[in-house]
Amino acid sequence: MENMTPLATLFGLPVYPYAAFLVLGAVAALCMALLRAKKTGLPGGAVLTFALLALPLGVVLARLLYCVCRPGEIVDSGFGYIFRIDYGGFSLMGAFLGMVLAAWLTARIEGVAFAAVADAVTPGLLVLLALARLGEGATTNGIGVDVQNEALWFFPLARPDSYDAYCYAIHMGEALTALAAGVYTQAMPIRGRGLASGLGIIALSAGQILWEALRRDEVLIFSFVRITMVFFAVVLLVVLVIGLRRSGWPGKGKALAGVLFFLGVVVVGMNEFFAESKLISFIPAWLCYLTDAFVVTGMGVLTGCALRDACK
Repeated sequence: MENMTPLATLFGLPVYPYAAFLVLGAVAALCMALLRAKKTGLPGGAVLTFALLALPLGVVLARLLYCVCRPGEIVDSGFGYIFRIDYGGFSLMGAFLGMVLAAWLTARIEGVAFAAVADAVTPGLLVLLALARLGEGATTNGIGVDVQNEALWFFPLARPDSYDAYCYAIHMGEALTALAAGVYTQAMPIRGRGLASGLGIIALSAGQILWEALRRDEVLIFSFVRITMVFFAVVLLVVLVIGLRRSGWPGKGKALAGVLFFLGVVVVGMNEFFAESKLISFIPAWLCYLTDAFVVTGMGVLTGCALRDACK
């Protein structure tokens, strides 16, 4: 990680803020999952099985996908760079896939429903993500566009980058989104299997699409769209399709929901192009981001409504 100052030393080894927040988040996630499992009737052993699987799978896939998205770093540093997890560099996309795989394996091993495992662990995982993003405040990662107004040069709204230019602290927005979603889903009453985890995933996906649109240090495709945005748009679409298939909506309602979701994706993609393109300067970037906020929120609400109806 860049620009880090150790908090302390443990057995002669430096302890960095990011690692400390991750450990704290992991402990909180495990405690929250055990409490949630007790409410849902899921055996506590299933939560421990998930934890034992999630740690290696999450780390390995997060690191692997990070390297896949940055082949240039492997070329410069050699193939062994993939295994240097001490260098830092992990992908939220890979971690997400690792958690899904761990939940599926736990369901198969323990003989319980996948949705029951997901409902128990998702709130804690969101809090873990929130604390990880807060720990990222000790680095120069997770920043957005430059802040032109000097009166706004303060943390947590903005932070200096590696060139000491103040930029919006996008990771703080991601942290607050994940924290709110985690606390809300943890406090949710048991109303339907899959509802808590589904709403948590919707909040995570919609939040990542919106915040990644503002981020300026992530991998791009098509010169302007971020890979993470595409990934979580697909995740949101999968949740929508599952919700629509199991909901009682009429065929025309399902078709309309699909069209509205597709239009939302098109609008966000166009806004990202307008915000990044220097050829179209008559559309201010702030208007693109404001439109993104309304559109992405609408996509999340639409998906959540379909899911709620499916879980009744």
